[in-house]
Amino acid sequence: MNTTELTELVRQRGGYDSAETTAPVVEAVLTVLGSRTMDGEAANLAAQLPGDFGSFITSGSEKAEEFGADEFIKKVQERLNISETQAQLATHAVLSAMTEAVTPGEQVSFMNALPNDLSSYARWN
Repeated sequence: MNTTELTELVRQRGGYDSAETTAPVVEAVLTVLGSRTMDGEAANLAAQLPGDFGSFITSGSEKAEEFGADEFIKKVQERLNISETQAQLATHAVLSAMTEAVTPGEQVSFMNALPNDLSSYARWN
């Protein structure tokens, strides 16, 4: 999946108007993801993502922390200044698209690196 296809998938799932309105959402969610401890999985995931997507995960200046879905959503909400419901949708749209953009083996590794309450956001139903 290339950058345009991945952005379009997030745009559709999140119901965003354009690639331009989708970009800050992708950056916010992936930056929060990069601030979460994933037992070395961040670099593997980032390596398989197109364009700048991977750099959002690996360029975090924050020390990686352990946190679950509630804190993840709160961090996305704060970064984008949106409602909790909008942050949940953004997280679901971005994480599920990222999961589909990588190899099946990486999908399993990524899902295993997430806590159970957050891994549900990485699957599109």
